[in-house]
Amino acid sequence: MTAFTNNNTRVFYATQAVTIGAMGNTTATIVDTATGSNNGKHKIVHGLQSIGVDTNFNLEQAFELGQLSLYENIEDIPDISVSMQKFLDGYSLIYHLGASFDSAGSVITGTTLSGRADTRADIRLAINKTTDEQVSNGDSGVAELYCSGMYLSSVSYTIPTDGTCTEDVGFVGNNKKWITDDGDGQLLLMSGGTMDSGFGTIFGSDEPNATGGHVLRREDVNTSGDAAINGYHTVMPTIIEGVTQGGSDFKSRQPSGAGFVNTDNVHINSFTCSTDLGREAINQLGTRTPYNRYVSFPTEVTSTIEVTATAGDNVNAVETARSNLSNHEICVVLADSTVLHLGKKNKVGSITYGGGDAGGGNATISYSFSNFNDLVVLHTGDPVGVSNANYWDDKFA
Repeated sequence: MTAFTNNNTRVFYATQAVTIGAMGNTTATIVDTATGSNNGKHKIVHGLQSIGVDTNFNLEQAFELGQLSLYENIEDIPDISVSMQKFLDGYSLIYHLGASFDSAGSVITGTTLSGRADTRADIRLAINKTTDEQVSNGDSGVAELYCSGMYLSSVSYTIPTDGTCTEDVGFVGNNKKWITDDGDGQLLLMSGGTMDSGFGTIFGSDEPNATGGHVLRREDVNTSGDAAINGYHTVMPTIIEGVTQGGSDFKSRQPSGAGFVNTDNVHINSFTCSTDLGREAINQLGTRTPYNRYVSFPTEVTSTIEVTATAGDNVNAVETARSNLSNHEICVVLADSTVLHLGKKNKVGSITYGGGDAGGGNATISYSFSNFNDLVVLHTGDPVGVSNANYWDDKFA
């Protein structure tokens, strides 16, 4: 048994490294390919900005007649929540690394929310010495966090005008272990107390994998004048001023209630989309742990599109009308091959027109859309895409 030495005075960004891989994988080598399958092995999460871990022990009190004090403070199974945010940078998305393997560690074939619903993953966090400038092969570790059998619980993407494009992903599970020695054989990132050779010299000279070596920003949204990604284009609802329904160029069909974006006519400030999968546990007699934490379908997928106003919001709200609204297709394509496809049944739930006041500001219009269960996220770094010949097919044709 080798105990790690901890002389740290703090933990900060340069001392932490995170990998994600198939559930139960404690012996596989770390891999660092930007694209392609990791075959169940752990992949380093590049461009990671933050990781947070919450633990809830779910105590239930039992009292009895005859005394005021507790009879027992019953401990149910713990709930573990892990949240991460990364830059969109050309490397594999957190969503794909954490939702591509079944409970046996095999790569799935589905790309929809339902297709990824039963996936599970292991999340590893290595904490290094603060005296080292980066986490790399040969460094001595301080501690390793092992979260096993985690389910995807939420995913969100933000594409702003100011700043960088980001991905926020949440996981839930019931197993978390801090390891500070290698006596039980569960270490992966710091076997024997030394960082895995898979880290190599990545950190210290790492940079984004997107074209041009930069994280994605507003200019990296593919619009109508850009080449499509495997037949996908950015399409926006036709209720937005300047968006007109185009021809059959979107996956060999016409986008539904939507059109391509011409930046001469349409001025989008930001786009966000998100969904919360609302995991629920199914328990059974004879075992303490749940045998499944299922997605609470139907689950709402929301998106918000803010534009600089050049006219009104183009939506009438008439109390006597039965159909003020119509369905719209929404798809955003980024230069690093990221495709966010929200299907063809997005309806606007609210519209906010504001700004343009006497202080000289510009008027903006914010459209908030929602659908249920329709969210497909595609990327060349998705392990599912390697062996799936239908990966880039139109899921909402």
